[in-house]
Amino acid sequence: MTRVLFLCSTLGVGGRERQLALLLPELRSLGFDPYVVTLRHRGPHFEALERQGLKTSFVGMRSRGDLRRMSRAYKLWRLRPDIVFTSSVDAQVIGHLVARRAGAPHITVEHGGAGLPRAPHRRLLVRAVAPRIDRVVAVSATQLEELQSLGFGTERITVIPNGIPPPSPTRPREAVRAELDLDNDDVLALLVATLRPEKRADVFVEAVRRAHGRAPRVRGVIAGGGPELARVQSLAAEAPGVVRVLGERSDVPDLIAAADIVCLTSSFEGLPMTILEAMALSRPVVATNVGGIPDAITDGRTGRLVPPGDAEAFAEALVALAEEPALRRIMGDAANVDYRERYTLESMAERYGSVLRTLVANRDGRTPRRGRVQSGSPLSWPR
Repeated sequence: MTRVLFLCSTLGVGGRERQLALLLPELRSLGFDPYVVTLRHRGPHFEALERQGLKTSFVGMRSRGDLRRMSRAYKLWRLRPDIVFTSSVDAQVIGHLVARRAGAPHITVEHGGAGLPRAPHRRLLVRAVAPRIDRVVAVSATQLEELQSLGFGTERITVIPNGIPPPSPTRPREAVRAELDLDNDDVLALLVATLRPEKRADVFVEAVRRAHGRAPRVRGVIAGGGPELARVQSLAAEAPGVVRVLGERSDVPDLIAAADIVCLTSSFEGLPMTILEAMALSRPVVATNVGGIPDAITDGRTGRLVPPGDAEAFAEALVALAEEPALRRIMGDAANVDYRERYTLESMAERYGSVLRTLVANRDGRTPRRGRVQSGSPLSWPR
């Protein structure tokens, strides 16, 4: 089996981490043998992969200056991986060193959308290794210009959209709506996000408040934790009975199925999981026209796209959909068709598998083969 050494900083809470945690077991089913290493933190997705039987290891770096643990990470070259797969700046730098010493191709994935702010030192680190990375995967074509500016050559960039398995709600829609104190004719606008500044949950609160003033059946619910949680709770408290903040939830599919409109107010994005889950569950989307969102959502067909930071435009879109239940159904059905055609987990994994096979075959001077792949080195892969 082709052995893939996967390096990242953490597999904590977040769309990027969840996407990777979905991908790695799928690669195993395609004949790859992943070994997952986190550098800074483990995280719930790390533990989930352990439970699924994937090989895992934790380095425990405290900072980029933690030379002892960095040396431990560098020694992973002794495992002789067939390919090194990285995500995050720290992993790209260490992964470059490991791949070079092991004689393995290096692939990295960038989930951050166009406009993602990068600290100057992070930008310098990426620019230092970008020309030496064999392949970079973007989740949206909107990232191309940014990746080129960082030093990734156009010929080495591959766009692979995120993919998810069909979400599986576990409770009836009516039961969830009753728990949220919603009447049958209330129109629920749902925001699911890790509450960081770029998610602009404040815009969502204001947009729902304005929409409620014009269409009183509109209600808003926010699901997610994160550094902005307390601030968002405070803002929602200024609109009692209009917006509720639930905090971190493990029943997101139930919430999406209970919603009438799924929303995202981010100032920048890659290709967010929430949007794909909404499409899979046949829900129309109102979101900002940033990053990879317009790749997935067609304005007027599967949802509405509005300028980032524009609470008034967002409110107008909510009111328009709140007043047209038939239009919501039509948009939701169209979104589900697009999901099944373009954003399934199987489709994403097959495309990653094809890229990985090609990189290994190019290293070995062989023609890549579809299906299961045979490779490996004499040293034992950790158990």
